[in-house]
Amino acid sequence: MQNNNTIHPIEKIISVLSYISMGLIGFIWLIIAYFLKMKTRPFLMYNITQSIIISLIFALFKLLINIILSIIALVPFLDFVVALLNLIISLKVISVSFMHLSFSIFEFLVFILLCYIIAGVCMGKIFYIPKLTKLMQKILKT
Repeated sequence: MQNNNTIHPIEKIISVLSYISMGLIGFIWLIIAYFLKMKTRPFLMYNITQSIIISLIFALFKLLINIILSIIALVPFLDFVVALLNLIISLKVISVSFMHLSFSIFEFLVFILLCYIIAGVCMGKIFYIPKLTKLMQKILKT
């Protein structure tokens, strides 16, 4: 008899792919599950939701930074400050030439966070991110 709390390998695979694709694979999985009337288990639903929220926060943060820098650039004599801030934000810290990958400081921090979460997913654990977990519990009503 199989325990109902066991995590199936496909759930781990979909969760990892969801984090790697910044929520896209998870979103597609949710659409497929909806049309096939499949029930999504809590582990998979948590990880899909977390990957989508992380990607939205990442995109909104980058958009907000660009908007703020654009507004500051309109002020005379602050072009130099905006150029310096833009250089610092977009400075590529890591560059892997044979894979054509490069990460800015913020992208590198998000990459490290995702690697940490993916390692936990592979072990079958749920990692809690303080503010994000509270938000997701409200969304998922668990």
